[in-house]
Amino acid sequence: MNPEPSLNDRASGSASAGAASRLPRGDMSLARDLHGKGQFDAAAQQYETVLAGQPDHAEALHLYGVVQYQRGRAAEAEALLRRSVTLTAEPMALTDLGAVLAASGRVDEALKRFEQALEIEPRHVHALVRLGNTLVGMQRYEPALAAYDRALAVSPLVLDALCNRGSALRALGRYLEAIETYDRALTVDPRSYESLYNRGHVLRDLRRYAEALQSYDRAIAIRPGNVAMLSIRGRTLVDLGRPAEALASFNEAIAIQPDFVEALYNSAVALERLGRAAEAVQRCERVLLLEPQHSRAFACRGNAWLQTEQYAAALRSYDQALEIDPRSVEALCNRGTALRFLERYEDALQSYDAALAVDKGFAEAWGNRSNVLQDQHRYEDAMASLDRALALRADHPTSWFNRGNVLYEMGRQDAAVQAYDKAIALDPGYRDAHFARGSLYLAQGDFARGWPEYEWRVRDPNGEHSRRVFTQPLWLGEEPLDNKTILIHAEQGFGDTLQFCRYAALLHERGARVVLEVQPALKTLIDSLRTPVQVVAAGELLPPVDYHCPLLSLPFAFKTELQSIPGKVPYLYADAERMSNWDNLLGPKRGLRIGVAWSGNPSHRNDRNRSIALVALLPLLREPNVEWINLQKVVRERDRSVFEQAPLRSFDDDIVDFADTAALVQSVDLVIAVDTAVAHLAGALGRPVWVLLAEPPEWRWMRARSDSPWYPEVRLFRQTVAGHWGDVIDAVRSELRTLS
Repeated sequence: MNPEPSLNDRASGSASAGAASRLPRGDMSLARDLHGKGQFDAAAQQYETVLAGQPDHAEALHLYGVVQYQRGRAAEAEALLRRSVTLTAEPMALTDLGAVLAASGRVDEALKRFEQALEIEPRHVHALVRLGNTLVGMQRYEPALAAYDRALAVSPLVLDALCNRGSALRALGRYLEAIETYDRALTVDPRSYESLYNRGHVLRDLRRYAEALQSYDRAIAIRPGNVAMLSIRGRTLVDLGRPAEALASFNEAIAIQPDFVEALYNSAVALERLGRAAEAVQRCERVLLLEPQHSRAFACRGNAWLQTEQYAAALRSYDQALEIDPRSVEALCNRGTALRFLERYEDALQSYDAALAVDKGFAEAWGNRSNVLQDQHRYEDAMASLDRALALRADHPTSWFNRGNVLYEMGRQDAAVQAYDKAIALDPGYRDAHFARGSLYLAQGDFARGWPEYEWRVRDPNGEHSRRVFTQPLWLGEEPLDNKTILIHAEQGFGDTLQFCRYAALLHERGARVVLEVQPALKTLIDSLRTPVQVVAAGELLPPVDYHCPLLSLPFAFKTELQSIPGKVPYLYADAERMSNWDNLLGPKRGLRIGVAWSGNPSHRNDRNRSIALVALLPLLREPNVEWINLQKVVRERDRSVFEQAPLRSFDDDIVDFADTAALVQSVDLVIAVDTAVAHLAGALGRPVWVLLAEPPEWRWMRARSDSPWYPEVRLFRQTVAGHWGDVIDAVRSELRTLS
C-alpha cells in the first residue's frame, strides 16, 4: 500500500476555486510542477510560500502534507493533512490522510477517513483502492475485494485495483480468478512487473512452477537486479529440481545485497540439495551472524550435517532450531531422522510424534516413523504408519518404496514386488526402487530379472561410479574380447571384491587380457588367482585398456543363472610361508581351532542388523575344548570391555592385510562369522565356514536355504525371528558339539 498521491490525478484541482483565486496562481502551479517532477524539496518551498500568504489554503496544506510524507516527515505530514480536511473535507485529502494513518498502524481511524471520503464521493476510485489496501493489510479479504470491485466498476483499467485485487483473491484461495485478474492488469500495462511478480506467486501456490518461473523471468527482465524477485526465482528453480540454476539466482541477489538473509538462507538450501554440504553450512553460519534467531538456518545446517552423517552435530542444530520454533514440523521430523541414525529409536519416535501432534497431515513424518519401527522389527506398526502416509499422499513413490522394504522384511515377497512396481510406475527413474526390486529377484534366484535391475546401483549420484569417468567404453558382454584388454574395477566392500573376482577367469576364457583393480589391502591376496591377471591397487597407474567393467556388473554381462554360477573353490590361495608363520605363532592345537568374526564395517548400510555385539557370542565362546582365534581386525568400543575378558586369542599386530588373514583362516579348522569379508574370504579359500545371518540377509545368501551356490563349503545359520540372535547362537552351539 502506498499512501502517496498521484499528482496527475490532481490536475483538475481539489481545493475550492475561490481559495485558489485568492493566491498568485503561479506559486501553486510551480509547486505542483516541481512536485510532479519529484523535486520534493523545491516543491515544499513553494508550498510554504503559498501558505505564508494564505495559511488556510486547503489544497496547499493537502499537497504540502503529501510532499512532507514523501520527504520522510510523517508526523508533520499528518498534521498538515488534518488541517486541510478540517478546512475542506475534500475526498482526496481524506483518502491521503487515511493512507498515512494506515501506514502508521492506526487502521481503525484510517477506515473512518476512507468512509468519510466515500460518503462525499461514493465512486472515488482512490478512496476505494486505499480502502481495499488497508483491508488487505488487516486480512479482511472479502470486504477488500468488494472495495476493489467498486473501484473497477468506476474505472476498469485502474492498475493498482487490478493488481491488489489479485492479492486479495490469492489470500482467499481463489487462485484461478487471481491469475485472470493479473492477466487483466497486464493488458492495461504489459510492463507491470508487480503484476508479473504476484502472478508468479499464485502459480507457485498452484504448484505450476514452470509457469511461475516464466512470470518471474518476465518481471526481472523489466526490473533487473530486484533481489526479492531473484530470490523467489531461485526458490522456484529449487522446486523444479534445478538447484544449480537456483544457486546462481540466489548468488546474483547476494552479490547485489550481501546481507539479504532470505537469499543467503535459500542458497544454503540449494547447496544442500546439490550435495555441497560444507558450503551449505557456511551459508547458514552467515545467516546466523545476521539473524541469530533464524530457526530455519539452524534446521538447514542440521540437514547439511545429516547429509554428511554428522548425526550428533545435526541433532544439536535441530535442537537449536526448535528452541526458537518448537512447532517446526520439518525440524522435528529431521531431528527424528538424526536420532534414528544415532540408534536412539524411542527418542526418534517421540520426535516424529511431536511433529504429527502439530500436523497429522505431514506425510513425511508418518513415512519416517515407519522406518524407525522397521528398524525395531515392529513390522505391523511400520505398515500402519505407512498406510497413514499413503492415505495422505498415495502418489508418493518413497512411501511405496518403503512399503516394499517392510513387506520384504516380513517375508511377503510378492507383495513387496508389487509395492516396488508401484514406486517405479510413479517415478520410472527411481534408482533405489529398481535396485531393491533387483536385490529381491536375486534373493529369489531369479537372476534373469535380478541382474538388469541390480545395474541401477551404478546410477547412485553419491556413489563411486558418479565420481569416476572412463574414456573407454563399458563392456557388458556384447563385444568380443579376443586380444583386447579389459579393466575390471572393484566397488563397494572387501567382501564384494572377494566374491566376484572369480569372474576374471571367465574373461580370460573369452580371450581377454584382464586388469583387475582392487582395494590396496586385497592386492597381495588377489594376486593368488590362478588366472593370468594383472592386479593393481586402487590409486596405482593403470595400463592402457580397451574396455572397462565394474566388478559387480560381470554376473549381468555373463548372464549368470543360478545353475551357471562359477562356484568352484578355492579360487584364492593362502601363501605357504605366511601359513608356516602362523603355525609357529599359534603353536600346538589345544582342541578344535575356530576363527571367529562378529562384526563388519560399521559404515555398511545394514551393519546394524548383520553385526553381533560380542556379548551375545559369549555363550558360544564358553564351549569347552575349543580354541577361539580372533579374526576381527577392529574391535569396536562397545565390545572392548567384553573382548578383554573373552577367551579369544588375538594377533592384531601380526595382521597387515588380507593375505595375512587368509593364511590365518587356512590355519584354523572352521570359521564362524557374520556376513562380512571374513566369511567371503573363507568361502573363496574353500575353507569350512558357518555364516550367521540376520533376517532378511543380503541377496547373495538368498532365502530359506542352509547352503550357498557361491561357496560350496558354507553353511548358513539364519535368524528365525528378525533382530534376535539367540536361536542362531543356540543352533551353532548344538552343531559345534557334534564336532567336538
